[in-house]
Amino acid sequence: MAIVSAWHPSPGRLLDFGAGSGTFVKAALDAGWQAAGVEHSPVAVQKASDYYGVNLSMDIPDGSFDVITLWDVVEHLKDPLPLLARLNGCLNPGGTLIVETGNYESWMRIAQGDQWGLYLLDHHYYFSPASLEETLLRAGFADFQLLPAKSIRPRWRGLLRRPLKAVRSWRIWKEARRTWPDHAGMHEMIAAVKRPH
Repeated sequence: MAIVSAWHPSPGRLLDFGAGSGTFVKAALDAGWQAAGVEHSPVAVQKASDYYGVNLSMDIPDGSFDVITLWDVVEHLKDPLPLLARLNGCLNPGGTLIVETGNYESWMRIAQGDQWGLYLLDHHYYFSPASLEETLLRAGFADFQLLPAKSIRPRWRGLLRRPLKAVRSWRIWKEARRTWPDHAGMHEMIAAVKRPH
């Protein structure tokens, strides 16, 4: 909730799109938000009800929202632009959309190659900060901001037992930092945009 509160300090109306089993919706409700969630998996909807007493919807509820969140969702969408534009229309003017997704321009993706943990069968898109910004702006949002994230560096101690891997990781990390100085260490990105007034 700290990320949401940084953008909207007082609780308002929140929609979590792709709510899974309702964990974030429950946290938002507990923090005083009028929170709703959208989830297309009937199994997850049932879990949200059983575990948290949270009733999720299969479609976007009526009304407008102060904040909409997509935690690890946008990469699963077959055609993200129309949905993002629809969500833009569901926000109050000046409302905030918060998106979390993997960073394709992470040194870890290069180092791990085909074994990168975010290469998943149900991921249709992989975003860099620039491509995520372009997609969100094309959907009608404004004021793109990439939130500061903890930078992930190679774990040198573990690599010292494997010197060739350590040298390779060091080179990849240095080159990625040179190429993408602002975000090469971000394994995942969190971005915020606004619906224009």
